[in-house]
Amino acid sequence: MLIIFDLDDTLVDTSGCITPFKLEDALRRLVQEGLSIPDFSEALNLLKRLDQAADSAKRALAEFLEIHNADPALLPIGLKEVYDNISFDVPLNPLNGAREVLDELSCSHQLAIVTIGKPPQQLAKLKKAGIDSGIFSKIIVAEAGNKKVHYQALADELGYAPTEIIVCGDRIPIDLAPARELGYKTVQMRWGRGLNSIGQPSDVDYKISSLLELKDIIAHLITFSSF
Repeated sequence: MLIIFDLDDTLVDTSGCITPFKLEDALRRLVQEGLSIPDFSEALNLLKRLDQAADSAKRALAEFLEIHNADPALLPIGLKEVYDNISFDVPLNPLNGAREVLDELSCSHQLAIVTIGKPPQQLAKLKKAGIDSGIFSKIIVAEAGNKKVHYQALADELGYAPTEIIVCGDRIPIDLAPARELGYKTVQMRWGRGLNSIGQPSDVDYKISSLLELKDIIAHLITFSSF
């Protein structure tokens, strides 16, 4: 089988480890650019609460600026601070069981990653979280675009039929819906952004809260399918 993973909030805890610090950096930058707030700590707490309920930092920042009747031109400035120049001075944890599950699955299956972001940063996240990039047959880092084309390219390059592919990711529209369109099985990681991901329930075959659960799903599929 070919098992394709997303990275952020699927293998590594980006929302819990990195995003809170980047939101603080973004807020400081927005204040420097003219955003008026009565109290920095209260504003930061609000921004973090909005982020915990949002499916992306972009949505949280946009809502935060709207609440403060701020200039919409501040949004790209805040987003640049969140998504660019990421420092790895803070710990970045793998999700529970990630390294164990990946090591075990790599013995019997081919693994790949398809993630959206800047290549140096995404690869650095793997290293920071202690995940061996060498266990993946392919790592695709795209700065933008629909993951569907990358899923199809992987299937063609590695020689797998749709019924032999599983995609595991946290966000339904970005990670899972494109895979479902290709006939792949989909597993939603209910963590971080995955807790607030909005999409069609029919795009998700399985939901998990720990990667340890993925092993049972794969064993079930192998037992009751033609894999």
